[in-house]
Amino acid sequence: MWYKGVKMCPKATFSLSKRDRDEIESLVKTGHFTSKSDVVKTAIRMLKENHPEYKTDIAVEMFKDGKVSLGRAAEIAGMSRESFKDVLDERGITREIEARENSENRLNEMDEK
Repeated sequence: MWYKGVKMCPKATFSLSKRDRDEIESLVKTGHFTSKSDVVKTAIRMLKENHPEYKTDIAVEMFKDGKVSLGRAAEIAGMSRESFKDVLDERGITREIEARENSENRLNEMDEK
């Protein structure tokens, strides 16, 4: 399903305290937000704005899980592809192309023996 040009995922379920649920409902009732989902989306956006390092962590995890390409992950992290590659290297994360090249090199070495 698509909403405002963004592919929407199935519903997510998570636990909140009664107070948090009441506060979210109050924000919607007072007209600050059109839905509970909008409250959560705004909270996540603000969290990432206040903690830019979270954007990098999110991008790395999504890349590792195969949910996004290298270019999209760099975009999520707010950095260039080269800078994002450096982050992956610093964290010891092998990109698929490198892993494939390493495997091919080992196979070639075995064939030569």
